Amino acid sequence: MMEVGLMIGGDVPEVSEENKKRAEEYWMYGASADELGKAWGKPAKVAKLKTCANCEYFNNKARTLKALGAEPGMGACMKFKFMCSQEAACQGWDCPSHMDMPEED
Repeated sequence: MMEVGLMIGGDVPEVSEENKKRAEEYWMYGASADELGKAWGKPAKVAKLKTCANCEYFNNKARTLKALGAEPGMGACMKFKFMCSQEAACQGWDCPSHMDMPEED
């Protein structure tokens, strides 16, 4: 597990590849919009909108990315404790309180 100490202005999340493997296995991390739509009971066009980039748990703050040595387009999943891609998604996706998702037709 990658361990990083306390940063000025907040904690750096601990992330690990083991947690990413669990997210892939149990939470469908990286699954297609069609697969996630079926799991959620939503159309694929709605599932496509639910990406890590707009998930409540996605942390891509500059200080976090720098501390974790992350590449652009990545972020720390604060729910499952792994580095995720802003373009991916999983069943653990949750809507930020300020965002409304469109209803399906």
